[in-house]
Amino acid sequence: MALNTTSSLSGQYQNYFSKKLLTYAVQALVLDQFGEKTPLPAKSGSKAISMFRFDVPSTSSIETLGTEGTAPSGTRSLTLTKISKDLIQRGQIIKLTDVLNATDLFNSLQQSIKINGQDAALDIDTQTRNTLVGSNVAGTAKENGDGSALDNSDTLTEMYADGGTDYSTFDATTTGNTMTAASILDAVTKMKVNRAQPTSGGMYVAATSPQVLSDVMKINEWLNAAQYSNVQELYKGEVGTIYGAKFIMHTNGWSSIYTSDDDDRFAYSVGGSGTTDAGANIRATIFLGEQAYGVPDLSSQSPFSPKVIITDSADKTDPLNQITTAGFKTFWTTLRLNPAYYVVMRSKTNSTA
Repeated sequence: MALNTTSSLSGQYQNYFSKKLLTYAVQALVLDQFGEKTPLPAKSGSKAISMFRFDVPSTSSIETLGTEGTAPSGTRSLTLTKISKDLIQRGQIIKLTDVLNATDLFNSLQQSIKINGQDAALDIDTQTRNTLVGSNVAGTAKENGDGSALDNSDTLTEMYADGGTDYSTFDATTTGNTMTAASILDAVTKMKVNRAQPTSGGMYVAATSPQVLSDVMKINEWLNAAQYSNVQELYKGEVGTIYGAKFIMHTNGWSSIYTSDDDDRFAYSVGGSGTTDAGANIRATIFLGEQAYGVPDLSSQSPFSPKVIITDSADKTDPLNQITTAGFKTFWTTLRLNPAYYVVMRSKTNSTA
């Protein structure tokens, strides 16, 4: 007698798809909080944003008034520094066919809107990070990736967790390259010596990767954010404090690998191991004071709240209206306002993550 089974009648079976989408990794982006925001109004007649700073306090022109009723012989001159940089327009487009929109199990258009917003935030955070570190992801030399000088002839304030000043010797095989209490204190002290003002809350900010943070949190002087969150303002991503610096977790941090040239510190790389050995990742922690860098505050095309443009109507290039596009555009730049007001501290980590 014939036996009917799921195998003999397999044609009636189909794959079942759950409509529940799995979560995916999203970057923890924090640098948008600390930029000095300056409006760039529409119809302003400029594609560049400019910020200004006067010279620092000085006693060089103060005189002793030796004779009563006699005015000083000299006068105090003012110096005004203008910092300008052109904004660059960036954007992307996702294309969807009419057949896909009509038959897809998931809402691809809705997901395209979400992805565009997340991509915009990551792109602008990356540009800001690169400007602060002094590099471009695509290049190996200085900010523009082509060996040209930094903006405004800037000199970055760079420090190393082992206390040295030479990037090449910092790469030696040693366990002394991790972030230590002494390294943090050196960075905070450097900020104070440079007269960098603390950010809101009266403390400096240190944006760093989870790997470096794992080393910092093992220091005895570390104070978890939960222990003071009821009395002090918390930044997005804030984890805790030590020596007057609030540490912020930043998953889009900078890493490089030294090979043969000091310019390697300006070449982004994630190919090294998570150890303290030679050739391992060298990660940059950015200690920030007030007005260290500036960003435009736009009424339109802002990456803080990007407008996703959806085009779903026919035109000469798509006469049958077969394509729907979802995209965004931003108009953006980052200016180093005062490199003395932040420190790039490079370290390795004991974390194997």
